[in-house]
Amino acid sequence: MRISRPRGWWLVLGASGWACFFLVWIVYPTHILTEMDRYGDGEEEPATAYRSLREQEPPLNSVMLLEGYNNTRLTLRMYCALESAARAHYPTPVVMFMTAKKLKETRLLESLTRELSNIQIVHLDVNKLFEKSPLAEWFTQRRWEESDWPLSHFNDAIRWLLLWYYGGVYLDLDVVVKRPLTELPNCTGLESSQWASAGVLKFTPAHPLIRACLDHFAAHFDGKVWGANGPKLLTRVLTKRCGLELPSGRVPLCSDIRVMSPRAFYPLPWWDWQLYMQDDALLSDLLLQDPDVFVLHMWNLHSRRVPVRIHSEQPYARAARSLCPLTAAHSGPQM
Repeated sequence: MRISRPRGWWLVLGASGWACFFLVWIVYPTHILTEMDRYGDGEEEPATAYRSLREQEPPLNSVMLLEGYNNTRLTLRMYCALESAARAHYPTPVVMFMTAKKLKETRLLESLTRELSNIQIVHLDVNKLFEKSPLAEWFTQRRWEESDWPLSHFNDAIRWLLLWYYGGVYLDLDVVVKRPLTELPNCTGLESSQWASAGVLKFTPAHPLIRACLDHFAAHFDGKVWGANGPKLLTRVLTKRCGLELPSGRVPLCSDIRVMSPRAFYPLPWWDWQLYMQDDALLSDLLLQDPDVFVLHMWNLHSRRVPVRIHSEQPYARAARSLCPLTAAHSGPQM
């Protein structure tokens, strides 16, 4: 069953959507874990052991996720993103880069790495990453410290460099993956009728578009708007380099790039994030059965304070039970 069937919640409100999206750039906070960010400890007593993470370069064209806030523990929702990516892409390597040098041992971590051998969790040496890169001067000058959201914008830089050096699939940590993305052409996705987004990206190593994004980042870094170095940057580069046409997503000047419709990676827009948390069996069926949906982006900035009740009909809960079942089983009644 296709999601395109008419329902009131599926309408995209162009002008108001743009205004709300601009507003979230202004108010987006630096990531801070709270009591609602449940860790991957499940029902266990807190463990005291930590796993030391090795520095390791990923294979080219792997699947990459990033925890760039120096946290030594992963939340259950982060584990769900990792598990769903590993299941959807098995046996392709799925690499979780962490700026922290250690990760707390939990039964969930042990279960995942034992069952899904394609999971790699590694330490990312950011000094090596930026050295001799197109952003070396930006890094040396510590430009991110000028930002109102220094860690978020620093992680934007890391995302572009990982894709530039290694290629493959990049995923944000608030996604649940339904279908493999590795067979897609070089692509990004529209988040709405007005913006491309950088939460899900797939490109070959050293792709000219990613280099253009890096050059734009270095020349026009903006620390005053949250999305300036991610969605806004990508939309501007696609428009200038590829002739991006909105809302169709056509890129007539870039034959090797595809801009996917919002349904592919962002089937619910951010302003409808609450729908992922409401008991709605029909919506859950629509999202999980639609073959045009590759990834469910859960908008963790907004949804993180609402519990995912694992045995409910919430679309997030249904997706977790189906696509990250080990994480769901370890989470107890809610995630």
